[in-house]
Amino acid sequence: MVIALSTFGNWITQIGATNANFSWVEFLIFFLLILIETGGVVTGFIPGDALVMTAGGLAGRHHSLPELALLILLFALASLLGDAINYWFGAFIVRLAEKIPLIHRHLNGDFANQIAENFNTRRWLLLIILGRFLPLIRTVVPLMAHRLRLPFSHYVRFSALSSLLWAATIATTGYYFGHLELPREVTIAVLIFALAFAIMVLRSAAFRQRLLRLVTNPAAIEQEENK
Repeated sequence: MVIALSTFGNWITQIGATNANFSWVEFLIFFLLILIETGGVVTGFIPGDALVMTAGGLAGRHHSLPELALLILLFALASLLGDAINYWFGAFIVRLAEKIPLIHRHLNGDFANQIAENFNTRRWLLLIILGRFLPLIRTVVPLMAHRLRLPFSHYVRFSALSSLLWAATIATTGYYFGHLELPREVTIAVLIFALAFAIMVLRSAAFRQRLLRLVTNPAAIEQEENK
């Protein structure tokens, strides 16, 4: 995993060293990375948010709105297809992967179980949209949808909306900072700080409790807390 992240960082650095627009090969690599991160169940360690924001930032340095629009569509499509793969084949992958303790804890942690056991079925759209913005959790949501028997036709519509919102929000944020033409080192530092801050908030215990209260039956959560 460390080698993969290092390779990713070196590749992004090489792309950022030039001012040329993205090639079709680079677009394809972007697409495949998000597809693998979303659809691989156990590949949530791929820094999808960082990739999307960095790509948006580089498009901003190119001052290319068409490039930004293409990136948004590309990332949204990769996310949607990854979710669909995860929904249908995730259960099979999980049966194999659960033999590994670390993966078992990730897929069956207290947070995921609390949502699954006390889920408010009226909050599917909210869960899928919020889950898309949460690193690692986004790979669990399709499994949960399959586990709780949400029809695929409903799931794919919710996933399409959440994927588009996610890609547009993250890529446009990156584009804004890249478009400012700050020194490359400053741009990278700002993007890293923004991502680190967002991840800290999204993965905090307080935020998770708020999320639980939004997507679960309040009475069930209160009962769990009083035990």
